[in-house]
Amino acid sequence: MVYEGAFHKKRRGKEGKAIPGSAIAKALIGFSIGILTGIVGLGGGCALVPTFIYVLGAPIKIAVGTSLASFISMAIISAAFKILQHVVDIFAAISLGAGTAIGAQIGARLVPKAPAWLIKLAFGVVFLYISLKFILEAIHF
Repeated sequence: MVYEGAFHKKRRGKEGKAIPGSAIAKALIGFSIGILTGIVGLGGGCALVPTFIYVLGAPIKIAVGTSLASFISMAIISAAFKILQHVVDIFAAISLGAGTAIGAQIGARLVPKAPAWLIKLAFGVVFLYISLKFILEAIHF
């Protein structure tokens, strides 16, 4: 995504209003990503957005919007399990939730104005940084 965002700015992104693929394929992707994110504790967007784009051929803006909408069920179910497991700092969760609710409104308003290449570049840079940080910590660098 970093390469595409940085070097293919002028190329038109895919257009459309839907994510291609069957409902079964999407359900299987959701199931797999739900397991993965439930284990490692990452938001589903880090796996859903690239999967929508590169496996199903979805436009970036539709991939991001669909990923965010799917978080509702993922967040409710995952949070309930984590609360029952007593591994949630409730005060931190409420504080983060309030900040996220405000930030998400701003971000959602910016998406229609942002070119697809910029969204891909930003997404790629954020996850490249996170990936490198995890890798370097794992090898004690």
